[in-house]
Amino acid sequence: MERVDLFFKASVGMIGSFVSWMVGGLGMAFSVLLVLMLFDYITGLMAGYVQKELSSRIGLTGLFRKTYIIILIGCVYMIEKTVIQSNGVVGDGIVVAYSIIEFLSIVENGGKLGVPLGPLKNVIAVLKGKGESSDGKGI
Repeated sequence: MERVDLFFKASVGMIGSFVSWMVGGLGMAFSVLLVLMLFDYITGLMAGYVQKELSSRIGLTGLFRKTYIIILIGCVYMIEKTVIQSNGVVGDGIVVAYSIIEFLSIVENGGKLGVPLGPLKNVIAVLKGKGESSDGKGI
């Protein structure tokens, strides 16, 4: 087959359409999560390059993790729609939780790039449970 890329793109498009049909459409929260995942991956590549720790194995592992999260959320939406017969609020809640995790990772990548984070650094430290002690060092 000459155009493997065309076949791959068409396959991904069909799978995405099928999942969207199964869960009754992908909401805005899920779309935001997908964009955040893309930004996190890109900023992770940038941070890896700057810190001279860029690794194809680590990058591929990151893609696998993000793909698993998407599969997991799709399963939650399908189970919620068929078993609970609700309008997707549980799935949306999970999507929001993963969106926050992705945002925190994007900010951490910015810190690795040397971007001044200001007050965001303290907020993230508290959220991750790494508060400052009285001597200015992490707990």
